[in-house]
Amino acid sequence: MTAPGRCSVPKAVFVDPEKLMILHPDCEAYLAAVERWREETSIQSWADIGADRAKATFSQLKLSRMPPLPEMDLAEDYEIEGRAGPRRVRILRPKGAGTGPLPVALYFHGGGYVMGGIDESEDEARRIAANTPALVISASYRLGPDHPFPAAIDDAYDALLWTAHHAAHFGGDARRLMVGGTSAGAGLAAAISRLAATENGPRIALTYLLCPWLDLTMSQHSVLDYGEGYGLDRVDLEWFRQCYLGPDEPADHPLASPTLHPVPPRLPKTFILAAECDPLRDEARVYARKLKEAKIPVSYVLAPGMIHAFNVLTHLIPAGLPHIAAIDEALRGV
Repeated sequence: MTAPGRCSVPKAVFVDPEKLMILHPDCEAYLAAVERWREETSIQSWADIGADRAKATFSQLKLSRMPPLPEMDLAEDYEIEGRAGPRRVRILRPKGAGTGPLPVALYFHGGGYVMGGIDESEDEARRIAANTPALVISASYRLGPDHPFPAAIDDAYDALLWTAHHAAHFGGDARRLMVGGTSAGAGLAAAISRLAATENGPRIALTYLLCPWLDLTMSQHSVLDYGEGYGLDRVDLEWFRQCYLGPDEPADHPLASPTLHPVPPRLPKTFILAAECDPLRDEARVYARKLKEAKIPVSYVLAPGMIHAFNVLTHLIPAGLPHIAAIDEALRGV
């Protein structure tokens, strides 16, 4: 039996290193620093230390390494009422954006559905607000293993409904509503975009998926290729999945693994950013191909030599900055 706050850990999988793409030197330097931190802390994986300690350690790491934040005219937290009770959102309106209505970007943080939050992802949310410019709603959601699937999706969809109805109060134009996130947060964005399309929900102008996790069956080849030593190890992916889905939910559920399922009609235009040296790379590519085959407008950008979630690490991986321009361009087009 697994102890409270813990999930069982599978064995890692190894592959031939000659098959791998070449890391950018900035990513090599970052991963070397990660390895030194692992040696100093004796933490080889998040799975080793259990959910409670992983959440606290991840939060401390993110907050202690936060880059300078763009100034905002509005940066306030609000409680919104969801089906499971109140949830926190942070509303960001960039400085110097004028008085007219702005496009609205609903943002969901990453962290494997187990870690992270609004505070830990404020740099990415503010960057989107400033660079677009847009009114950003950074939304919290319940995390595993205490709140397994579909709790996070319920919270994310409730945030979508709230945003569609209340964005105008904060100077947003809900007709230009964008939904996205990084990693697991991108998985949530894909899931609620699917729900909105199939259940006659709010109209979404753009779904933006940044290094998305879209196949929880772990069946894509890049999971094997980059499953160890590239910043997001397979052993942690397996642990995140188990903590998120719990013992009973199948990993191939359409809202957990949309890459594996037919694309429903009415999905919004989609932007996908993938990293070349990311275990999640192939599922992003397959999802983009499926969207294209279904006649959904899609833009797929692959960042050579980059690792998972580099888009939230550009203060530590400067070579990732040029690829951020593709995100900015996609969001400005709404």
